[in-house]
Amino acid sequence: MTRLERYVLTNAMIIMNMYSSDALPLINRHVARDQTSSTEHCTLIRIQFISRLSEPWDFGSMLKGKVQRGAAESTVEVPPKQLKAPQAAPTVSVVEFAAIDGDPIAPSVTRKDFHVLAMTADFDGPSSEDKAAFREEDSKDIFTERSQLDKRKDFMSSVVVLNAPIAQATRPCKYPDSLTSVFMDYYRLNLAGLMVWMDSDENHYRTQVVPLAANQPAVGFAIMAFAAQHGAMTVPDESVAENARDRCLRLIQTRAQDMTARLIKGDDLNDHGDVVDAEWMLASILIMCNYENARRRLQIADDHRRAARTIVNLFKCQSSINNRDLFAFLRNQLAIDDVLAATTSCDLPLIRNAVTPAPGSEHLLFSRYLTFLHRITLVSADAVDSHPSISHLRSGLTMPLIQSEFEQARGATLMAAGRLGLAGSSMSLDFIRLVEVYHNAGLLYSLRCLDYATEHASERIVAVASLFDQLTGLKDLAAFVQNLAWPTFIAGTECHGDRHRQEIIAGLLMEIHEGTRFSYYLDAVNFLKEFWAGEDNDWRPLARMREAIGQRVLVV
Repeated sequence: MTRLERYVLTNAMIIMNMYSSDALPLINRHVARDQTSSTEHCTLIRIQFISRLSEPWDFGSMLKGKVQRGAAESTVEVPPKQLKAPQAAPTVSVVEFAAIDGDPIAPSVTRKDFHVLAMTADFDGPSSEDKAAFREEDSKDIFTERSQLDKRKDFMSSVVVLNAPIAQATRPCKYPDSLTSVFMDYYRLNLAGLMVWMDSDENHYRTQVVPLAANQPAVGFAIMAFAAQHGAMTVPDESVAENARDRCLRLIQTRAQDMTARLIKGDDLNDHGDVVDAEWMLASILIMCNYENARRRLQIADDHRRAARTIVNLFKCQSSINNRDLFAFLRNQLAIDDVLAATTSCDLPLIRNAVTPAPGSEHLLFSRYLTFLHRITLVSADAVDSHPSISHLRSGLTMPLIQSEFEQARGATLMAAGRLGLAGSSMSLDFIRLVEVYHNAGLLYSLRCLDYATEHASERIVAVASLFDQLTGLKDLAAFVQNLAWPTFIAGTECHGDRHRQEIIAGLLMEIHEGTRFSYYLDAVNFLKEFWAGEDNDWRPLARMREAIGQRVLVV
């Protein structure tokens, strides 16, 4: 491998090194550089690593049989199937960061929709000796790894430092099979459907990801963290969700460190085992993103998506992923999150590096739609960054072309739904409404972001009216609630000064929150209320201002 190839591959692993102890000297270099320039931009000053590997958690036994939920067999009340929401996931930091302005301790689980009434597991939190040891370690000089930095400077010229919540050292825990069974069953019943466009018996999160937990503990820990957080099970001493999150990320760290070392040596990641590892890492990270979104730790979720993006980019051109249905599925799931997250962000690297639907995926639901939507986002973001003329800004995206592209995307999605056997089902009418909802939301987003809203006022008025008609016309909100946050938010950005429509949007977003239990949707409500109370009828300046102070809006 040439020196240039090593440089490229090693830089590609920067995000993954978020989970690797190899990141320590690199972060120290970044900190040292920032301290010599401006401490205001030095987000993180130290890094600690979880000191213990977790004991393996055996998920195999509890995957062999169906969990019984009778009063005699279970001590947990499981609520009815919840409404669905788009994909996202939990996270446990395998590294611990000390922030300049204080430790961002993760909030504890407070929701009490159901409780564990009897539990015999031994949950040991960090001892006083552990905490003292970590404080002592944290006080070490940040320049102690300088010799290691010199060895790496041939490979790295810049470092991306990612924020993560503090993760305390924890002692190994043993979870009873009955408890792990409850988590798995809760995920299958209530959460797997929230992570896809349309839930069905073919949902890969149920049919392929859950079975991975039998042999890949990281997947099981991710599922446990998300299920425990979403169900708000209360446990003695220490949150089950945080423990599981920590163990999941520790396992990802170990594998990422190995991948990094192999890339630096010049090896390829192209054998069957590498792809299998990439799949369980991707699955775990996507679930972890949902976990962090649900806890309103949006920056951490963004960081996890960056890690997932790096894995996808490392493997997407490898022959070993050919005919790997799970990898293709996970890549396209990441694309949904990446594309929709980019629409409400002003972070140019996040926007430009977003994963889009894979080539050849036009037969999938909304694939063509997402691809064109991201083209709009890219043009808009580049225009804001470079302040070009209007003609250059639009980059050939005339209104007739925009309308044509979205119409073709609408047709492609309806054809994909037909191949899935949706036509004639009880869900078919609502699905058609959902496609129309996204069609009109895409038009309105494009009109606003390409500064066509005034020039094409009549088209905007028609699209707004149609969007509200379709949103309020859904018969079974529960069936597609996981998909409604983004178009509902876009509808909210186009009803400035209209009190009646504002009430409709606020009510819909509250229903989406109640159906999914994802608290970050409440932030979207708060954003819209602030926007409606202002004088500017363009929502983007407020979004930029809020993102600059760490309060970005996310509606994936």
